[in-house]
Amino acid sequence: MSFSETFNAYLTRLDISYSKFAAYSGLSVSVVRRYKNGESEPAPDSKQIKKLADGICRLAEEKGIEADSGQVLAELQGALKNNLNITYEAYLENLHTLLKAMDIRVSALAKALSFDSSYISKILAGQRKPGQISKFTQSVGSYIARICTDEAQLRQLANLLGCDVGDLDSPRAVSDAVVQWLGSNAVSAKTDPVGNFLGQLESFNLDEFINVIHFNDIKLPTVPFQLPTHKSYTTIEGMKKCELDFIRATVLSKSKQDVIMYSDMPMEEMAKDEDFAKKWMFGMAMLLKKGLHLHLIHNVHRPFHEMMLGLEGNIPMYMTGQISPYYLPAQTNAIFTHIIKVSGAAALEGTAIAGHQAKGEYVLTKSDERIRFVREKAEDLLKKAKPLMDIYRSNRKKAYSAAMRCLWEKGDRLTVSATLPLFTLSQDALASILSRCRVQAAAAAEIERFRSDYLGIVTRFLRHNRLTVVLPELSPEQFEAAPIHLALSEMFFEAEVPYTYAEYTAHLLATKRFAERCPNLTVRTDGNPAFRHITYSVIQNNAVIVSKNKCPTIHFIINHKKMVQAFQNFTPPLK
Repeated sequence: MSFSETFNAYLTRLDISYSKFAAYSGLSVSVVRRYKNGESEPAPDSKQIKKLADGICRLAEEKGIEADSGQVLAELQGALKNNLNITYEAYLENLHTLLKAMDIRVSALAKALSFDSSYISKILAGQRKPGQISKFTQSVGSYIARICTDEAQLRQLANLLGCDVGDLDSPRAVSDAVVQWLGSNAVSAKTDPVGNFLGQLESFNLDEFINVIHFNDIKLPTVPFQLPTHKSYTTIEGMKKCELDFIRATVLSKSKQDVIMYSDMPMEEMAKDEDFAKKWMFGMAMLLKKGLHLHLIHNVHRPFHEMMLGLEGNIPMYMTGQISPYYLPAQTNAIFTHIIKVSGAAALEGTAIAGHQAKGEYVLTKSDERIRFVREKAEDLLKKAKPLMDIYRSNRKKAYSAAMRCLWEKGDRLTVSATLPLFTLSQDALASILSRCRVQAAAAAEIERFRSDYLGIVTRFLRHNRLTVVLPELSPEQFEAAPIHLALSEMFFEAEVPYTYAEYTAHLLATKRFAERCPNLTVRTDGNPAFRHITYSVIQNNAVIVSKNKCPTIHFIINHKKMVQAFQNFTPPLK
């Protein structure tokens, strides 16, 4: 068995979730999750694997299950026996991911390793192989250790490698961790921040979220929140308390005024605290229950994975349509970090030296005069911000259609789809599927009109532009486990209209034949698609469209260049 399979077998036997097991192992929840999902693996003689073995034995003892620590450790280490038998393609993928995550230019790497830039470029393109891969990898590890010196860089590296930042406590530890990770069989695409965001978006179910937090049962309290007019907080714990107190003060007030939020404080420490995350999420749910609209200014100048972590944390709010996300086009300051949040009832301000948030001061006030002052400041900040993305739910159907018509004029695009394109389905085949699924006549007519209009738009587009689509090509077993449905998310048709396997394969064949007749359309297939409910389109250097087809149907149009570039880099290689 693989390492993740071996570890999961222990979790199943001990009847415990990976998040609860983290407390027994002494590792963070995010690290344990990566081990569980096969996104990362510890080194055979690392602190992490020993902590896993000790955690398993400690929990087994509590449950009265016999477990020998030496035997458990040996079994976990044995599952890593193929850890360095890596394909060169996987090695290159990991190397690409490392350079992108750490923002390392080819010229800088070449200079550090005493190679020509053209030689490194050929290696990265798969046109050359290093003469001694082991020596080359050691040199890369040493270079990363030399340039990773501050806390933010080490946090970013630890997030990529799937370890705790405390394990990177010396240049040697950093170098060894990089060398081990580069040569591991971990699938680096799964650790990509874009992949994590899409994965979180796909797995998120608004109905389940509402259920879990008992959103419909939330009763907004009416007892006034006893907070001094002015209160100062310090330390990381104080910063967390200040955040929660701001939410409490806002929820318990009578004000319905919009909330403006901005922070460029690091997200890592906050995200690791599960208890805080739950309280924060519940507080946000109460703000939404109250009907408040949130203007959230994201810090896109923080390390990319931290920015994406912030976006992931706000997925529930995005789904409600009660949040407007923005970003500041210029970096504020590399020395200081700031937080400013204001509602109709409270204002929160804080500042700290970058990397020393525990020594910062965070001030919460309920003074009307001070709230007015901070709101004016926050509104001035909002004027300098730009929309990070446009979010469309069914109540913005017409606006989404208009935006999509404009985007079809923007040039070549690549679409990675969870289903098959409706424009390649014949009218008769569509009518047959709708009839079999007993779709009502009015809805069926609307779908048929949409397909006809869509075909016209794509036909006009393909006269002057190229379209590449990556489609799922599934076996009968894969299809039975997760059936494919008609692509109706663009018209916000919430009901699922499933294919039979015969209908699906016939439509896939029709799509390939359609492409044969159209030189500007390229069809590629993926036998193991990463996402089953997410479709995204990259309009080269222009925009990204991310669509979720259920729970609920929602579309994001992303214009920020940093995110567009990240999606372009994330796009799976086409064969």
